[in-house]
Amino acid sequence: MLTTATGDVVPDYPVNVRVAGSGELVSELYEVDGVTPIGQLRTNPAGSPSPGAIRPFMTRWSQIEYEYNATGGRTVRWYQSGREVATEALQTAQAAAGDAETAVENSATALTAASNASAAATSASQTAAAAEESASQARADASDAIAAVTSRLPAVATIDTLPAVVYDAHRGGAGEAPENTLAALQGAMPWSDVLDLDSQVIGDGTPVLMHDATVDRTTKAAGNVSLFNAAQWSLVRSDPSTWFAAAAPDLPLHTVEQVLDTLGGRRVMTVEAKNSAGVSKLAGMILARRLERSVLINTNDPAVVPAIKSAGCLAHLWRSAAQMATDNAATIKASGADLLDVDIAGTDAQITAAVAQSYPLGVWAHTLVRRVERDRALALGCRGLITDYPGYVSGRVPRRTSSSFSSGQWGYGYVPSAAPRPVLDAAGRIPLPPPASSGAADAVVLLAGEVSPAPATTTIDVKFSFPTAGSSGWSLFNVHVGADDAATVLSSSSILHNGYTFQISNDRSLRIWRDDKAAGASTSLANTAAGAALTASTVYTLRIVITATQITLSVPEIAGLTATATDNTYRVPWYLYVGRNYASTATGLIWVNSISTT
Repeated sequence: MLTTATGDVVPDYPVNVRVAGSGELVSELYEVDGVTPIGQLRTNPAGSPSPGAIRPFMTRWSQIEYEYNATGGRTVRWYQSGREVATEALQTAQAAAGDAETAVENSATALTAASNASAAATSASQTAAAAEESASQARADASDAIAAVTSRLPAVATIDTLPAVVYDAHRGGAGEAPENTLAALQGAMPWSDVLDLDSQVIGDGTPVLMHDATVDRTTKAAGNVSLFNAAQWSLVRSDPSTWFAAAAPDLPLHTVEQVLDTLGGRRVMTVEAKNSAGVSKLAGMILARRLERSVLINTNDPAVVPAIKSAGCLAHLWRSAAQMATDNAATIKASGADLLDVDIAGTDAQITAAVAQSYPLGVWAHTLVRRVERDRALALGCRGLITDYPGYVSGRVPRRTSSSFSSGQWGYGYVPSAAPRPVLDAAGRIPLPPPASSGAADAVVLLAGEVSPAPATTTIDVKFSFPTAGSSGWSLFNVHVGADDAATVLSSSSILHNGYTFQISNDRSLRIWRDDKAAGASTSLANTAAGAALTASTVYTLRIVITATQITLSVPEIAGLTATATDNTYRVPWYLYVGRNYASTATGLIWVNSISTT
């Protein structure tokens, strides 16, 4: 380090390294490993006003010296041994070789200077050693800190890291969150191994998240997706309050590129190209982000698969039940798809024939909504389970003892048996509309998945209300408990699984039925007399108590309103359903306010 007379550091002073004795300039300097060329000789950055030192280095010369210009323009060489002699003093000493006294004086002066330089060099060496030790410790601490952070970062999700059984959130889990929204995709991540989304193409060729060819069903706007430009698309908002839950807020619509930038590598994704014109754009975005092992392009057309593969991407091919009926399994395999996605509505023979073709990523099944469908798909050899209800079907969301829909948002696993599920109302109640006909009775049966399966012996409370009393109001309200979660029809002539059905009518009568799948019929266990009509806009509780030997049905808000049956035919973990039967005179709603179990 050089300083001025006042002690200020002289920055950026050039230093040459020469071979001791010959003065040859040394240009080959390496890090202490003896291999890596050194990047910077000084320890502090160029231009730094702080004192620095010369970093440890290696060279092939055993003796070296440093050369720099001292103040006044004198050239000074600093030998590694620590001796520092002004060149002009050395020349004077040589010229005065005949004058012993002068030489002695010069020698004494040189020795004093050398002694001072040696002390300074020793001090500098000690300082440098301490600095190097501190730097080494800092490097070690930094390495430990980086390792600690890295160990907590999730690994990039690729098809190579998928588990043996894969849960795919269809449209982001359309039964548990508003479909094809970033919010749905993010919400499904804890329960899903793969995120599924649909893409359409707007006017400038940009792929966007949308299932339908128009925006009419899910947004506040109207018209074909292809007629929107980027600026217009950015202003469109999804409107789940009209088709999902009345309390659901408006949501922005996103491009596929935005989703890839937000979630790419965090989960494997499969993006369906509803319009094959979007395949090249999708492939370009996937490859640009190096997500070719993390994102698949999905199509329903085997002829599009080669284009996906030639673009360097993974191909996901799906087939409907109608297509499976005429497909040749070997011909479909020849398309080159990495995975085949079959319809769970297909036959066992069709699904097993597809599985036998041994796709690289296996055969996946769509679109599952129940655990009985999951179990069937796995039994037939499917690896992937594409579901609208990933939290419920996977079982990764723990069972609740009380319902959550009073928050204004659907919970997990509220699956309708047939017709589209009603929109959860603004008060957080499930509205059950009257069936349109006796043949449509199954259209108003809803599985309460998040509180299922309840214990075999349990107490179940279902709170309900209705806006209109009397026969023109609501007729029969049903709570059903079944041995599995298969679709259910609340009709005594069509029994789909073993269990019990409990009813209350608008005239206060209570009924208990045992449902026997093998017989395909129901047996009446209890039926109380009719009474006065229940009061509109009043919350009642239909309480079911199942013990080892008895079943009791009551309404706690009405003293003495109870029915009991002695029956222990079935005692299994119960899947719960709510629904209503057809009555030609009933036109009003029934509201389900809450469901709880022990």
